[in-house]
Amino acid sequence: MPSPPPTAGVAETCNDSDKQIPERYIRADANADEVIGCYDDCTAAIPVIDLGKLLDPQSSDEETAKLGSACQQWGFFQLINHGVAEDVIRDVREDVAEFFRLPLESKKAYSQLPNSVEGYGQAFVVSEEQKLDWADMFYFVLRPGESRNMKLWPAHPPSFRNSIDRYSSETARVAGCLFEFMARDMGVRPESLLERFRDQPQGIRMNYYPPCREADKVLGLSPHTDGAGLTLLLQIMSNGKYRSVEHSAVGRPDMERISAAVFHRPCQDAVVGPLPELLVEGGGNAPYTSMGYLDFMKRRANPRSMVHGIGSTSETLPDSMAAWACHSLICAFLKPAIKSDEQIPEGYIRVEGVIKVTTVNSVMNKEEKLRKPNSLFFEIYRRAGDILNRDAELAQTCNRPDQQVPDRYVRPEAGADEVIVGHGVSAAIPVIDLAKLLHPESSKEECAKLGSACQQWGFFQLINHGVPDDVISDVRRDLTEFFSLPMEAKEAYAKSPDDYEGYGQHFVVSEKQKLDWGDLLHLRLRPVESRDMRFWPAHPPSFRNSMEMYSSETARVARCLMEFLAMDMGVDPESLMEIFRGQPQTLRVNYYPPCRQAGKVFGLSPHCDAAGLTLLLQVNGVQGLQIRKDGRWLAVDAPDGAFVVNVGDTLEIASNGRYRSIEHRAVVHPEKERISAAVFHQACRNATVGPLPELVTKDGGRPVYRSMVYEDFMKRFFSAKLDGRANVEGLRI
Repeated sequence: MPSPPPTAGVAETCNDSDKQIPERYIRADANADEVIGCYDDCTAAIPVIDLGKLLDPQSSDEETAKLGSACQQWGFFQLINHGVAEDVIRDVREDVAEFFRLPLESKKAYSQLPNSVEGYGQAFVVSEEQKLDWADMFYFVLRPGESRNMKLWPAHPPSFRNSIDRYSSETARVAGCLFEFMARDMGVRPESLLERFRDQPQGIRMNYYPPCREADKVLGLSPHTDGAGLTLLLQIMSNGKYRSVEHSAVGRPDMERISAAVFHRPCQDAVVGPLPELLVEGGGNAPYTSMGYLDFMKRRANPRSMVHGIGSTSETLPDSMAAWACHSLICAFLKPAIKSDEQIPEGYIRVEGVIKVTTVNSVMNKEEKLRKPNSLFFEIYRRAGDILNRDAELAQTCNRPDQQVPDRYVRPEAGADEVIVGHGVSAAIPVIDLAKLLHPESSKEECAKLGSACQQWGFFQLINHGVPDDVISDVRRDLTEFFSLPMEAKEAYAKSPDDYEGYGQHFVVSEKQKLDWGDLLHLRLRPVESRDMRFWPAHPPSFRNSMEMYSSETARVARCLMEFLAMDMGVDPESLMEIFRGQPQTLRVNYYPPCRQAGKVFGLSPHCDAAGLTLLLQVNGVQGLQIRKDGRWLAVDAPDGAFVVNVGDTLEIASNGRYRSIEHRAVVHPEKERISAAVFHQACRNATVGPLPELVTKDGGRPVYRSMVYEDFMKRFFSAKLDGRANVEGLRI
């Protein structure tokens, strides 16, 4: 596919009265068909579906029938009472519009690469002779999180990434809801339909249509159907019951138009074909050929190949079906290019807050109703919120010889205990080789070593973990660069009083409490919808993409380790993985400034982690981690590129005491700064933190720890200062 031409630059300069529209944009078919205007009769005929009524038991059956009829007869409807918050829609409208107002050179920084649909430009350009749409588009992947290319997510306007992230989460919720009701209408099990859309893959295409003085000669977007899940794909999966609607976009002579379509598509390993239940119902007749989703999209990527069709009979699909999408949620924006006292022409009235849906979906889990994402820790941090956010600045000014460490940082116990250092310690610390765990010939022996390390130490170093060197080098570079920014730049990401996420200090619960000689940046990584992009630094520009890649890689490593730990404990891996369903993950980056009186302070107080597993990366090569083993502190000298892995409270409790949550702390260097990055792999929000039933049975029915819901467990953890093993010991029966 050739690189798309810079069409925005052309379109935006062709509106002077003495300029002609370039030949490549003139479409003989643009004005060939009669168009019924958006007057009362037309508007009244278009189906309107009320999501509130779908969810109400008293009106659900009737509204589901309306939904099914809309998908069969129209393949299109407008959705009201969808529950997407007004501020979410307002923010995404403002930020998308502001992006398209940027100078062309600024937008070109996000240009599509050859052979890719992601980025800024035009899509489906397959020849130099092809007629072009009078439009500009910007497409990128939203879900799953690990598939995002953050280099293509604009850093300007500054709120863009957070707005899009919130919008992605909300539209995924709506899409999941609609899919379930569509399954009900088709008479199939929701799981059979939802399995095709597992993890809700999602992309967004923002369309910008400049005004055109000769609007009747051009098309903003060529006629097409969408080729993902709730349009073309849903037509196929419904065995032809639902209709993938053909649609196009036209320009205006005096207004620019902006729209944003979110496409909900199948997962990569899905089969695009009629649902088996509908084939049985249809007497085994399949009007469409089944194929893997990736093969389907390859056909879509080459419009010429689509004319051969995918029908199993003589039916073919028109090449106008060579566009995107499963199910597209389309938010339309009209921005007048006329004076404020002029009227928008009849037929172009904007309907506020309505989401237009091209072929539909179904209902979400009732437990996933809209919640403020930070609600878990509100009451805890409201109490401590005003205590401290600028400690790094203080720490960085206390290194002149004539200055003393402020009393709030002085820790009498810091130099009280003997610390064992040296080669003998390094040789004693367990080292686990992930490659050996995965190799059939060495797996059993290495798995036994892993279990022993977790039982005797609660700690090990992981080598040959498979995380690419460039992923580690990128995250190291970007974290170091972030902490090199001026204080004012870092404080733009300061944590709020009512949350632990952001830049600052944590576990500060009183004015009299002793403080750590360090600074933290804490981010939610997974699930993607839990992220608050306000706290994800936009500088350095590669930061977000680096974190995205690192999150994906460490999640893979953690899952692999969990499966071998289940094997070592003799339990079904699914019973352990159920606690960590969806692999929730947070990142805490620790920055420890140098301190000339390092023996008087702690970088991080002695504590155990609340998570299941923690993967720690030494970012800049300066050591400072110490672990408590048999009552003595041991200094850890981690090999370059290895992960330091430790068992957390959740896993100790789940193992009914077999594994040990290791107490550890961080010390600082008198002359060098130290940076480390800890990724915590946590239980899912609705999990119960308690011993696995299989292990309680093995132990004669005696649980060693009390069980409690995860939210209460985390409230308990964050409501106290860091204090060794106090959290987990307090749960012993």
